[in-house]
Amino acid sequence: MLLAVRGKDITTKTEMYQQLNEGQKGLYLFYSFHNHAKTIEEFYWFSSYYILEIQSWSGIKSGVQYFKDFEMVDLLEQMEDLIMQRSEDMNKGQQVSPTDLEKDKGLLNAVTEYFAKYNELSEKTINRMNEWIIDHQEDFLEMD
Repeated sequence: MLLAVRGKDITTKTEMYQQLNEGQKGLYLFYSFHNHAKTIEEFYWFSSYYILEIQSWSGIKSGVQYFKDFEMVDLLEQMEDLIMQRSEDMNKGQQVSPTDLEKDKGLLNAVTEYFAKYNELSEKTINRMNEWIIDHQEDFLEMD
């Protein structure tokens, strides 16, 4: 799914997303975020982007919740709270930037903690999703 829409505009991605079932939507949104969150700066910036710009963070949380990974949902909610508080504290019109971490030691410390926890939990999340797919293949795979 992700490969089919990589590099496409948001309209194309949205149209494809609307054709998915709930479990597929969960996979799509989680992996679209996860594949971009490889460094602490990317984790911070893409979290902000998904929360503030494209407003799909609730979909990521719902997707993870679909797979009954409540520990990851809790972490995502903590990250959302941090980003929303940061957004409220910023001057209007100021964009979130990966360099925010260099300028704000408190923010860096919080994001560092969340990123470490995310890396630990994401492996479990992926394993949980894989097991779910194996147990519910009819919802994820086309069989001829």
